[in-house]
Amino acid sequence: MGSSVESQVERFVHALVISGGWLDEVALGLCAELPNGSYPGEEPWAVVLEMLCGTIGTALQSAEPGDLQRATELIDLAAAGVEEHLRLARELSRRMHECGDDDPRTYG
Repeated sequence: MGSSVESQVERFVHALVISGGWLDEVALGLCAELPNGSYPGEEPWAVVLEMLCGTIGTALQSAEPGDLQRATELIDLAAAGVEEHLRLARELSRRMHECGDDDPRTYG
């Protein structure tokens, strides 16, 4: 990976983590603050998600649909990569800790 690609990946990950964490906090806070019964028959999370879709949709109205689709694909790809590495790390850790005392392997 060239340094400019590494820099872009770092910016992408930073934006994804910071924005995702912040949006999660906003959504949880809004859910907690919705007055009981203000949206009868609807789940607070669904109401807040709809609100966020409206707000974010307005902000992104000039974006091309293909760009939004590609951005979603990249977010999904990033999450899948993290999930896969976590699974591999868990498996490696399990293998390392399950080997017997007479097994000199320390790498799995």
